[in-house]
Amino acid sequence: MQIHARLLKPANAHVLMVSFLLGGVGALLMGLQQSLRSAEGSIRPALKVAIFLQPAVSDAEAEKWAAGLAALDPEIESVAYISRREALQKAQANPALTKSLLLIRENPFPASVVLRYKDDAWMDRPEPALALKDQTQIQEIRWDPEARSVFRSLRQWRVWLMRLTVFALTLLMVWCFFGIYRFLAMKAPVSELFVQLGLGLLGGSLAVITWGLALRDVGRDASLYRPESVSFWPLATALMASVATFGWRVTDEN
Repeated sequence: MQIHARLLKPANAHVLMVSFLLGGVGALLMGLQQSLRSAEGSIRPALKVAIFLQPAVSDAEAEKWAAGLAALDPEIESVAYISRREALQKAQANPALTKSLLLIRENPFPASVVLRYKDDAWMDRPEPALALKDQTQIQEIRWDPEARSVFRSLRQWRVWLMRLTVFALTLLMVWCFFGIYRFLAMKAPVSELFVQLGLGLLGGSLAVITWGLALRDVGRDASLYRPESVSFWPLATALMASVATFGWRVTDEN
C-alpha cells in the first residue's frame, strides 16, 4: 500500500512529463548529430586533391617524389600514385575515349597523385594543397571547391550543435545536483529515489518510442533521426531530469 501511494502522487505526473520532454529533446539532438555525421561521410569521398605532374618528369622520379609528399605536409593523410601507364589503361577502359586514343601514338596522360587530407586542412586552409604549390614537379592541382564548402558547412553546424548539447547537458547536471541536495536535505528514503528514477526511465523510454514511431513512415532519410530502441543519451537525459525534479510538490491553491 505504501509503494502504491508513492506511485500515485500527483507530483509524479509532473516528473514523468518533464522526463518525457527532456528525453525527447535528447533524442532530437542525437538524431541531428547522426544526420550531420552521415552527411559528412557522404561528402567525404569528394574531398581529394588530384595533382598532375609535368610531362618531363619521368615515372621513376614521379614515384619517388610522390613517396616523399607525406614528409612535406603533415596534414596529408594518404597518397595514391598513378603512373602514366595506369592513367592510360584507365582511359582505355572508357568506351568514349577508346577510339580517340587509338589515333594517338604517344601516351598523352601525365603521371598524377591523388591526396587525401585531414579535416583540419579542409577547414582551415584557403586551399588544401597550399604547401605544395611551389613544387616544380607540379603541372596542375585540381580539387572540388563546392564539396569543400558543403563539408565545412556541415562540420560547423555539427560543432555548433555539439557545443549547444554540452551547454544544455551542463545546465541539466547543475539542476540535477539541486535534486540530489534536496534528497539529502529531506533525508528521504532510498525507495523514493528509485521510484523517481523509474519514472525518469519510463518517460525517456516513451520519448524514444514516440520519436521512433513518428519517423517510421516518412522516408529513408528520416531514419537517420530515429534513435535506436535502447538509446543511451535520451534515457540518460530523462534520468537526470527525474533526479533534478526530486522533492517536487503539487499544492492546491483552493
